[in-house]
Amino acid sequence: MVQEYKQGKKEINSFNFIIDEMDALVYVIDIQSYKILYSNKKCEDEFGDVVGKTCYKALQKNRDKPCIECPLSDENNRVLGKSLKWEHKNTLNGKTYLFSDKIVRDNITGGLSKVQVGIDISKQKILEEEILKQQSKTLETFEALFNSTIEGLIIYDRDKKCIRVNNVAPKLLGYSAEEMIGMDALDFIEESSCPLVSTVIEKDEQEPYEVFMVKKSGDSFPALIRGKNILLNDEKIRVSAIIDITQIKEKEAEVSRLAYFDALTSLPNRVLFKDRVNLLISKSARYKTFGAFLFIDLDYFKTVNDTKGHDIGDKILIECSKRLKKIIRSSDSLARFGGDEFILLIDTQKMNRFDAIDSIKTVANKILKIIRKPFIIEDSQYQLSASIGISIFNDETSFEELLRKADGAMYYAKEKGRDNFSFFDPLLQKSLDRKAIVLDRLREAIALNKIEIAYQKQVGLNKEVIGVEALARWNDEKLGFVSPAEFIPIAEEGGLIITFGYFLIEEVVKVLKEWEDDEIKSKWRVSINVSLSQFEKDDFEFFLEDIIYKYKVNANLIRLEITESLLLKNSNKAVRKIDFLKELGLTISIDDFGTGYSSLSYLKKLSIDELKIDKSFIDDIVTNESDEAIVTAILGIGNKFGFDVIAEGVETEEMHEKLLKLGCKYFQGYLFFKPMSKEKL
Repeated sequence: MVQEYKQGKKEINSFNFIIDEMDALVYVIDIQSYKILYSNKKCEDEFGDVVGKTCYKALQKNRDKPCIECPLSDENNRVLGKSLKWEHKNTLNGKTYLFSDKIVRDNITGGLSKVQVGIDISKQKILEEEILKQQSKTLETFEALFNSTIEGLIIYDRDKKCIRVNNVAPKLLGYSAEEMIGMDALDFIEESSCPLVSTVIEKDEQEPYEVFMVKKSGDSFPALIRGKNILLNDEKIRVSAIIDITQIKEKEAEVSRLAYFDALTSLPNRVLFKDRVNLLISKSARYKTFGAFLFIDLDYFKTVNDTKGHDIGDKILIECSKRLKKIIRSSDSLARFGGDEFILLIDTQKMNRFDAIDSIKTVANKILKIIRKPFIIEDSQYQLSASIGISIFNDETSFEELLRKADGAMYYAKEKGRDNFSFFDPLLQKSLDRKAIVLDRLREAIALNKIEIAYQKQVGLNKEVIGVEALARWNDEKLGFVSPAEFIPIAEEGGLIITFGYFLIEEVVKVLKEWEDDEIKSKWRVSINVSLSQFEKDDFEFFLEDIIYKYKVNANLIRLEITESLLLKNSNKAVRKIDFLKELGLTISIDDFGTGYSSLSYLKKLSIDELKIDKSFIDDIVTNESDEAIVTAILGIGNKFGFDVIAEGVETEEMHEKLLKLGCKYFQGYLFFKPMSKEKL
């Protein structure tokens, strides 16, 4: 058998030369007998002539049975085509190797052999040992620092179970160090603070925050906690630092009563409220959640105050503050601004603008309702109402700016007849109302499949149809025709674009199935726009895979149009997704090419089929030299990379002629065809 392998070597000298030049051990080993059938030059240099010998005897020292680490010791691994990786330290030369095995069929004997390639990783293993030593030294230093801090330190494992404490933590909590080991993080937290801690503790790193902790005795105390997840010896742990702030809180309370609270209503005054506004501004800007600043003015209060006296007026203000406090959440802040004016700060905790506005409107309506209730003061009844101005935010702004906007909006609410609320800008209010209506109607239209799909033909040099683009059209019963330029962004903001996008894809696939028996249409590809939110969904590519399998259509006829910004946001993830989609057979087009960042580096990494020239470059191409230059450059890029290039928005024969002269081969626009239903194609 060995002679037969040697004869085989002679017949593949060129391949053998390459194998011999590799800086890796290469063997062929019979998996039944463990005989070495072939070895390369690297192996001969390391171990001599080992062909024909038993691998574990020839390659190891004083061994009479297979290596324990060898995957072949497991019968389940002796399967044709199976790939295996394993590490092994050689007892002859002391080197450590990383082996990659592949089970193959022997063309000469017909039996199974394994092709084994090994690389020397001895240096890497030495480096690993050095790292472990350094980690040990670091741990010793950490231990010394751990017990020198004035904070109570608790280390938790990944399950939030206590695994170590410093000398301070047991003193703060009244336990012994041994008793604390194994306890859950929430065991040290008072019940009222558990929901907050449960949320915050899931973050890798947190800013200091206040909670109430509970001692072994059951007594609670205010504490400042900060925590951070770190890796120690490749294990994820969490370090929490605790400071007892009982004395600090007592002093704060005393100072606050004197300087930060309104003497009449005991509500925060303007000074304290401004600090809270600034904190929420920072939080909203960081997490992109919406906050709201409400300026509340009591209608007709001045009349009551002037006619009935300040004593009655003060009692109405006290009662009003009590009512308002009943309807706000603990995360919101209410303050008396002065006179008959109150200000309310709402943390909506929502990232979606429409959801935030809905929650703000709910609070505003509650305020109006509760102020309308008669005030009974000293057996007399007083009927008041309120006008509310609202300013919303989720980025950097200022207390003064929010106050100005909310104050202006409050006066607009008064102009509308009082007992009302308004957002800071009447035009914005109308826009928000329109968006809310469109979103509500759109949600219903999608649920009832009332969104229609039109198809616009795309043509080649001879105006022959090469495909179509699927375009959403919506003619609402109440709103009439709503432009895609309006409802698509609203669907994106309102979280409907995913559902709508999947609906559109499935409808297009159904149409492809219908066209399979049509001699002409069966050759058309269909282009579908894909939103950023849709593309980023973890299940997007698998949805496409399932839908293609479900309807058994030719995936090569589906062309997905994606934008440059989508590619640039997460290029590595985009590459993986596009590679997967290409394996399914789909083709990819870059929509509105040239309008984004135009960083061309991604073009060489992605399997793209088409560039689509944006309409903005086509509109004035006949007269604008800059547009002509841009289109020429895009066509040049397409030719260089081997992409199709299609121009959209071609509406006149002059545009068409100009594009032809520049070398464009594919076109889409009203000059050729308008969007139409599938029945009219």
